[in-house]
Amino acid sequence: MNKAIHFIAVLSFAAMLNGCSPPPPPPAPYFIPNPPYPPQPIDPAVVQTSQASGVDGASASQPAVGSSIGEYPMAKPTSKSNQVVSPYEPYHIIDVTGFGPGQLARDPSNRKIFRIP
Repeated sequence: MNKAIHFIAVLSFAAMLNGCSPPPPPPAPYFIPNPPYPPQPIDPAVVQTSQASGVDGASASQPAVGSSIGEYPMAKPTSKSNQVVSPYEPYHIIDVTGFGPGQLARDPSNRKIFRIP
């Protein structure tokens, strides 16, 4: 009987040790950039050209003809220096405090990336 109690005690101790293992690591976050390719450096002369084409009536959400892969549409400035109008529908006004001209930002309503004017 003494051996049976000893065996049960060892078995329960082994079960407790097995339950003390650390939990498995959480899965990696699922994120696909929009678009999936990195942005290309911009030339200030090109930025001026794309802003001018948006003023002439061309859609600001579509890149200018001849633009290379990785360029993002330019947001439209508002009367306030820290707010811009998103180049994507539904064209929300977005607070860009802390962002500089030419930097990339993301529209929180549709998760699309655009460039700050």
